[in-house]
Amino acid sequence: MLIIDTLNGSRSARAMNYARKAVLGLFCVLSLSACSLLESLYENSPQLLFWWLDSYLDFRSDQTSTVKEELKALQKWHRETQLPQALGLIQELMPVSHLELSSEQTCGVEKRVLQTLPELIARLAPSIARVAPSFSAEQIKTLQSSFDKKNKEWIREWMSGTPSERLEHQTDKGLEQARDLYGRLSNAQKWTVQNLAQNAGFEPQKTLAIKLYRQDETIKALEKLNQLKTKADLGPESLLKESELIVREWLNRAAQIKDPELLEYSDRRLKVNCEAVAAFHNTTTPEQRAKARAKLKYYEGVVLKLIKAH
Repeated sequence: MLIIDTLNGSRSARAMNYARKAVLGLFCVLSLSACSLLESLYENSPQLLFWWLDSYLDFRSDQTSTVKEELKALQKWHRETQLPQALGLIQELMPVSHLELSSEQTCGVEKRVLQTLPELIARLAPSIARVAPSFSAEQIKTLQSSFDKKNKEWIREWMSGTPSERLEHQTDKGLEQARDLYGRLSNAQKWTVQNLAQNAGFEPQKTLAIKLYRQDETIKALEKLNQLKTKADLGPESLLKESELIVREWLNRAAQIKDPELLEYSDRRLKVNCEAVAAFHNTTTPEQRAKARAKLKYYEGVVLKLIKAH
């Protein structure tokens, strides 16, 4: 139900987004329209995620089978543990979708997501620890180059142009999300989205600073893992144990921003975003809320089918 915050706008959303991407991706994309396409993407997510990761790291032939095995294991875990949680959240949202919402309710959804982060890290750290130590210095350089390329694209999208052009772009993103959930919008609602975007407190420099911090933590962690291979006294079990410790520390550091200014920015964005989501929802008509409920009902059916698939 995010309307304004299209760029990792809350600390919990950013933490979850980073953790998922950093540890082999998000499995269930609930913003697609065709049920068969959504199911196909989920069922084929190990291979799709392998291709995505390979574009960043350029896996060697000797790494391919291990990475694919870990991705399949992660999909199985996600199906068994995370999809039921997603289902529960959808089922909680449906009964209130036709009511007025408060910012406390929308923030509650964010907090529920954040509460799953320790579980996510606990499961994904061993998978990364079994793969990442094999990355070469050259692969780490390739990853840094990929980060640099993506950062330039992000800067072009969100930091170029005049302030009014950037506001228009941010508004367009919010309108896309609103239409996806509620259908056609009135002119008054379009103005509401623009006003909410204008007051969203989005500061691209600070958002970029958070991205760069997390990328830097990733590179540092991979370099530490790479150096473990030089320790001749480490047996396979000790190597795996130390690798997992490095990975856990990396993910926890990446999820918990320590810089006071950036932390204040994150908290402020969370509050503003929660208020914006509720404020826009409360402008919607009974027909639009019925459409939102139908969309949630559709998601419920898709997730149920995916849970029962295996």
